[in-house]
Amino acid sequence: MSYELIWFKRDLRCHDHAALAQASQWGKVRCVYIIEPELWRQPDAALQHFAFIRESLNALNTELQRWGGCVEIHTGNVIEVLETLWSEAPFLRLHSHQETGNGFTYDRDRRVAVWCKSKSIRWHEYTQFGVVRPLRDRDQWRAKWEEHMAAPIHHV
Repeated sequence: MSYELIWFKRDLRCHDHAALAQASQWGKVRCVYIIEPELWRQPDAALQHFAFIRESLNALNTELQRWGGCVEIHTGNVIEVLETLWSEAPFLRLHSHQETGNGFTYDRDRRVAVWCKSKSIRWHEYTQFGVVRPLRDRDQWRAKWEEHMAAPIHHV
């Protein structure tokens, strides 16, 4: 039996979480957070950020437990972790928010897209904060922002 894989990144909450809301409508969900050692070696990462992440993961897990779920914590390269999860129990769809981070996260997400395509996995990235990537220019930004603001709020 397949499931919907939700990859939590910087969006460690249940309330107003589009990826979680949409995935849960399609079936059983499996929630993961991946601690990426390479990400934490980036110059813009700090111990205070990790402490906040840890605190947020505890709160997220408590919230998910109310609905009979949990967030699994994995450590390693994202592609390797996803490959392991997929080989243990294949999934057809990956859900996450579109991250607006640094160059490392952008490159990582491009590699995840290639991996998903190689496995015929549909990756649903949900925008947040009105930030859209990639845009070739800013001419279309206003239309995207208005579209984002007009979208219904997703609650779980």
